[in-house]
Amino acid sequence: MLATPQTADPATIDADLADFSLDQLQAELEKTPSGTNRDYLAGVLANRLGKIDRSIKLLHGALPNLKKNHDPHASEALNTLADDYTKLGNYASAAKAYDELFALFPNENKGGTRDDAGVLHLLASVKPMTITWHGPTRLKTSRNAIGSLVTELIVNGVTREWLLDTGANYSVVSRTFAEELHANILPGHAQTGSGLTGLENPLQIAVLPTLQVGGATVKNVVLLVLDDANLKINLGDRRYQIDAILGYPVFQAMKVVTFTHDGYFEAGESARRNEQGVPLYMRRLTPVVNLKANGVLLPFTLDTGASTTDLSVRYYERFKSADLCWKSNEDEVGGAGGNIKRQIFTQPVLRLEVGDKTTILKNVSITPQKTNAGLDELYGNIGQDLFRYFQSVTLDFANMTFKVGDPVPQPPSQ
Repeated sequence: MLATPQTADPATIDADLADFSLDQLQAELEKTPSGTNRDYLAGVLANRLGKIDRSIKLLHGALPNLKKNHDPHASEALNTLADDYTKLGNYASAAKAYDELFALFPNENKGGTRDDAGVLHLLASVKPMTITWHGPTRLKTSRNAIGSLVTELIVNGVTREWLLDTGANYSVVSRTFAEELHANILPGHAQTGSGLTGLENPLQIAVLPTLQVGGATVKNVVLLVLDDANLKINLGDRRYQIDAILGYPVFQAMKVVTFTHDGYFEAGESARRNEQGVPLYMRRLTPVVNLKANGVLLPFTLDTGASTTDLSVRYYERFKSADLCWKSNEDEVGGAGGNIKRQIFTQPVLRLEVGDKTTILKNVSITPQKTNAGLDELYGNIGQDLFRYFQSVTLDFANMTFKVGDPVPQPPSQ
């Protein structure tokens, strides 16, 4: 007697999507018969793997039946399609996908989709970003007053430090700096929330015709223009003004970017490394990697703009019953829009494994409640305290891999 073929379990699929368990998701896909559900699942998986054109084709095939049947997965399909078009610079089609989403699901606001839609409606007439290469990109970096990596760029004759931030969904400038650049600000206003604090920031949009980053010339660079006060970080006895942030879309256009321990930012072919990598995924416009924390493989966002690692409410719920010597504390975290004070726990020792390489982070903060920000969605946000342990850190958006170099020798414990 023939065994009954297994079919994919919808609840398992949704859980695997939430946990970026993409190997398991691929296995579930193999069980799914041809048709709408398979196209939907394959389309979402392609998006997470950076296969944008394939994702668009599959989701367009699945959506008519998902909408006809009032399937709740139509929400994720339209969110994903909007993200696909955003990454291609087809802002009008991305805005249209959001319009369809809100028509079907009037209360939808997962991950700040209404903020995203507002930005894309302002961008609807903007041409896609392009990049041309005239030589290698290898720029000296330093750390600013908040511990983030910066490099000097000359834009429209103005020299300024730009924060190198893979966690920024777009590049950002302060209003004063936008005026110095003589940037053409588009009509209309939108808003965006900080990924760590959840604070909302009113904004306008500017498009920079040309941005030179070493040997790369990037054209039609979208800039979010925020009021100066929303990019001012409180340091206690003084405040630090962020003027410019280079965000994910520019790094995506460069295909490969490397940050070296000896203080350089490399991009393009010169940034490639031969180390064994681990898979790199995307949560919309934010890079994601699965790392072992406390021996458990979990998804984290990668954020070169963050000076430290922050663990989320999902991490708290996952390990709150484990004996990890947590200590109750209070801290103040800063981001676009300002600083917030919060009750946290700290984990004295966190063992993180990147493939076959291991590092130990000390006194890592854990947020035990929702922040209504991107931090809530996965298990935490990996910052510079991990990157400093390796000779280099490479994000390869062409091959979707994350690589770290050899460990940096650490001084003996006191």
